[in-house]
Amino acid sequence: MKKTLISIFWLALFFTGATSSFAAPAGKPPAGAERTKPWNAETSDLEPDASIIYGRLSNGLRYAIRPNQRPQNQVLVRMAIDFGSAAEAEEEQGLAHFIEHMAFNGSTNVPEGEMVKILERLGLSFGADTNASTGYTQTQYKLDLPKSDPRLIERALFLMREAAREVSFNPAAVERERGIILAERRERENFAYQSARAANSLYYPDTFYATRYPIGLPEIIQTAPAERIKALYRKYYRPDRIKIIIVGPVDTVAIERELVTKFADWQVTSPLLGDIDRCTLNTARGISAKSFVHPEVSESMGVQQFLQDKKRPDTIQRAITELQMDIANGILAQRMNRRSRDGDIPFLGGGVNFNYGLCDQYAAIGYGVVGKDGSWQALLSFTEQTVRQAAQYGFDETEIAEQLKRLDTQYTNNAKDEGTESSGAIANALVELNDDVYNSDRYRQMLWLQVRPFMTKAAIDGEFSKWFGQMNAPQIFLTTKQNEGASADEIMSAFAASKATAVSAPVERKASTFAYTDFGSAGAIFSDKTIDDLGIRTVRFANGVLLNLKKTDFEDNRIRYSLRVDGGKLHFGKENAVLAWLMSAAFVSGGLEAHDIEDLRSILAGTTVSPAFAVADNYFGATGAVAPADLERQFQVMAAYTTHPGYSENALRLFRRPLPEIYARLDAVPASALGIAMARIMTDDDPRFALSPLSVIQAANFDQLKGALGDILTQNRLEIALVGDLDEAAAIAAVAKSFGALPNRASTGKDYDAQLQVGWSSAQGNFDIPHKGEANQLGWRRVWPTTGDKDQKNTQAMDLLARVITLRLTDELREKLGATYGVSASSEMSDLYPALGQLSVSTAGDPKDLAVIELTVDQVIAEIVKAPADADVFERARKPVLESYADWKKRNDTWLGVAAEAQTNTDKLDRFRQNEAKFTSITRQDIWALAKQYLEKPAQFTFRALPDEILRQPSEPAN
Repeated sequence: MKKTLISIFWLALFFTGATSSFAAPAGKPPAGAERTKPWNAETSDLEPDASIIYGRLSNGLRYAIRPNQRPQNQVLVRMAIDFGSAAEAEEEQGLAHFIEHMAFNGSTNVPEGEMVKILERLGLSFGADTNASTGYTQTQYKLDLPKSDPRLIERALFLMREAAREVSFNPAAVERERGIILAERRERENFAYQSARAANSLYYPDTFYATRYPIGLPEIIQTAPAERIKALYRKYYRPDRIKIIIVGPVDTVAIERELVTKFADWQVTSPLLGDIDRCTLNTARGISAKSFVHPEVSESMGVQQFLQDKKRPDTIQRAITELQMDIANGILAQRMNRRSRDGDIPFLGGGVNFNYGLCDQYAAIGYGVVGKDGSWQALLSFTEQTVRQAAQYGFDETEIAEQLKRLDTQYTNNAKDEGTESSGAIANALVELNDDVYNSDRYRQMLWLQVRPFMTKAAIDGEFSKWFGQMNAPQIFLTTKQNEGASADEIMSAFAASKATAVSAPVERKASTFAYTDFGSAGAIFSDKTIDDLGIRTVRFANGVLLNLKKTDFEDNRIRYSLRVDGGKLHFGKENAVLAWLMSAAFVSGGLEAHDIEDLRSILAGTTVSPAFAVADNYFGATGAVAPADLERQFQVMAAYTTHPGYSENALRLFRRPLPEIYARLDAVPASALGIAMARIMTDDDPRFALSPLSVIQAANFDQLKGALGDILTQNRLEIALVGDLDEAAAIAAVAKSFGALPNRASTGKDYDAQLQVGWSSAQGNFDIPHKGEANQLGWRRVWPTTGDKDQKNTQAMDLLARVITLRLTDELREKLGATYGVSASSEMSDLYPALGQLSVSTAGDPKDLAVIELTVDQVIAEIVKAPADADVFERARKPVLESYADWKKRNDTWLGVAAEAQTNTDKLDRFRQNEAKFTSITRQDIWALAKQYLEKPAQFTFRALPDEILRQPSEPAN
């Protein structure tokens, strides 16, 4: 112990003064602001990230500013309030969330209903770029600005100030908002939410986790007067409880000046308020159990025990313990997966958890598993004995070495990626910091290298045993659909019986090496050209393999890849469509001839390589991202899947195992029931688009798949695209030694024209679909058939028309009527099937509001057909798309979509070149013409997912 303490003390000295590679920008803060130490640095011996400017205004408001260039134009603004539902009194339950809603509904300087419209005119989309959330202890406001424009930043901080100190709480506006909040609550109320509440009442009785849900109580939401809501707002929305985070390509001092201008005059004289994240648990309460029964719930077990601990700051010692436990938990997850694959165990997924810091004074240990219906006793004993075996016998060196490789790679790659880390990742980490310190990725890698010697077998075994050896009196939570469930006594007896069963030491695993590194002589290059205006290099190998390369500097240490073998679902056709489902779900997990999937994952530990090969509409293959150092192995793995797939029967068994439970829940909530039925009705139950019956899926097997595939994975045309941090010569060599070394492939695509002649069903009218969710939940969608993606400008204009419809329906259904929490319109025009396109309107609500919803949609559609869209609505719909073009060509995922078919689909290149210009040319007259063309006649399909009990009621006789 003394040696450990001395070593940790040395580590603390070693890292004092360690710096990030990014220096904090120079510049003196303006009057009214002062620079401060990084948040929580006073309690930590870890080195904070020096690239972040921390400061405070004289009124206590804190801020963090991080200049960042990814995305190159976007600026992210976050405001976090140290206030949430945990602070609510009995008569205030739900009001913290109510306040968040009212922040968008009128303030001293912004009329009711105008804040969202102002943001849309500035180029932000409500929901995507503009949002807020309320938790137990924090409320967040989020603005993602499309560009680093001083005027735009000023407007964003102006609106944040309005939300923080100037909300009006006009009684009439409060009344209108009640319906929207109740609609949100209604949408969330389902078996999963009910199960979570039941679990919280067992695990955290009498704490805010079990008694103060942010969504609140309906009776309070319906009746709380505006003055009560406003009083709570005035109490907790105060500068000393606010943090502002700004990340992007910004001038730090200019931001500080703007913060002073907007917030420094805000003074509060009332005494400081205390922390609200405190709670008390009885760690000596003994074992207890509870079951939650619902006809749609999965069979699952949650086993948790809470141990008295202490407040643990973000220190090196805590990091060592958490890393040791992370390694142990990773090993246990692998053990569970391996054992469930090798035996007939009703395990569908799960893992172990270990957490410090619950209510600042407890540690939580436990595990959770999901299994087949009726299997809770087997699940409980399987997991309890697996965990206890680890606590008793520990882990073997091979398992630990695999986890160490994983962490080595994780920290190394994060450090290499740091220069192009996204602003979103940085901003979200700062918002969620709590009591921790924000460190740079390079510092974390240095720290990992220093603490790695502490990750020994003895240390990991000892740390895991120390904590999980105390699991003698847990709280056990069962969810089941089986009759009345199990009694608490039955559950506790099953746990005791499992603990009384002796466990033996696990069999040590042996490490193996990858078997597929030699595919023959490297392929020769047949042609090598460049598409000059796009900077895409196109290579054709002698065997017909096509390779497209686009080097960028948008993401350090990352290459995005696309691999496409012609065929996909089109190859299987209607008669073998079920095999596409099987291949997507089980082909990769079937492993390779020389390696089952768990061995393959172990071999690939310490790399960024993913076993990937699936089925898309018109190709087999995958897309993903990999570090440059791992590119050759990624291609070796994917090539092996084309030449030596394993088709393991274990994978087939695991594919079939959860199917009955999945199918049993297809109608559990309105959205699921509607989506399944809609596909069946609109396509006349075509198995290429609609879910096949359970019996058909269960009957599919690997012999059928092998027969249907034949040799197409090695013979059909293959196109590979690579975008990102490329060494082009190394990338070409990696392809040459893998796919380029294989036998010749087809140089042209197969003719699937007959498969593409598909249209919508001739059925029409209203389709009522039963669901087994809550009695006050409705899912609703109306669909107008259109056409495929034949004309680029029309496709863009249809999308813009859908955005206009969304804005108008949001104004009417949500804001004016409060009949729904959200409504959206969308246009989908297939770029594969010439006749398949649709414009749809979707919403959710209460069945009692069905007539109002349908009438309002009819009225809005009639208005849009009758005349061109209002100029302001049109601009609010158009502006976010226009602003998105600022970073569109500075994203690797954009370029991957272009490069993926650069040699086989040149039309896609032309569309890319013309995309922005064509969108910019769309006018109100253009979308009006499309509205008249497609929406003037009644919609062909209206789908209404209604509670089963409503549809089973006898119809009233006609008068």
